[in-house]
Amino acid sequence: MNDSLRVLTQKITNLPTIPPIAEKIIRLISSNSVIVNHIVETIEKDPAISAKVIGFSNAAFYRRGGAVTAVRDAVMKIGFDNVKSIALGISLLTIFKGKQNDEAGDYENIIWHSMAVGVIAKEISDMLKWPMQEELFTSGLLHDIGLLAMNAFFPDIYGQIIAKFKKGMPFADAERAVCGCTHGDIGAWISDKWKLPDTLYDVIRNHHIPLHDGSKHSLAAVVHLADVIAVKKDFGPTTMRGYEAPFDSTVLKILGMTEHKLLQVESRVDEVVDPVMQMWL
Repeated sequence: MNDSLRVLTQKITNLPTIPPIAEKIIRLISSNSVIVNHIVETIEKDPAISAKVIGFSNAAFYRRGGAVTAVRDAVMKIGFDNVKSIALGISLLTIFKGKQNDEAGDYENIIWHSMAVGVIAKEISDMLKWPMQEELFTSGLLHDIGLLAMNAFFPDIYGQIIAKFKKGMPFADAERAVCGCTHGDIGAWISDKWKLPDTLYDVIRNHHIPLHDGSKHSLAAVVHLADVIAVKKDFGPTTMRGYEAPFDSTVLKILGMTEHKLLQVESRVDEVVDPVMQMWL
């Protein structure tokens, strides 16, 4: 941890914790003896998580099977890992709501962007027949958790970064100029505090520099590409016009993505993202 990040994070004295219901769901699914009844009963205690689990199971996001209306059927349809992803995403994406000091904060934009990146990352993984689709969805959802924290806990610093960006400075350079670190660094610190899996830590920290340590960061490469596509399709994390996500085109080669496949993903963005956005309202 560099000195700038240490000074900044020491100011976060009331970092929220993961809500108990979501934590219990994650613990139940992670245990060696998963009992469906326990998971269903736990989910049903939280109306928000129940609604999202049922909604996700009926979305084009999961194309197999018919419509479901019960939590048990939804859990069986989309799988334990996906339930864990949804529970974790709901908890951590909404935990910063209302913490920014002014109504002009970018909270809603960052949430919609994060949702879009999660869905697009899964769409890419479907196309590539990726074996870790649940991890990718969660990684996409949480890749900008550091940006949410910055917007929530340091609105003045966030405003200075936006001001420099508006004057033409690349966003990451503006972050380093103002506070000496990036939202990826802050997000990685939060991930460590919450004891999130190492795969999430890597994506959160490296989604803008996915190849900094070789091709092993392919999860970060998928999220990097999904991030770029989301911004291109107007699901950006800020209200600023002209914001562009930095793009390392090497990820296409690493992932085996052709231009044709890339265009296919882009053409489906509205179809797969919009229904998920609606269910999140």
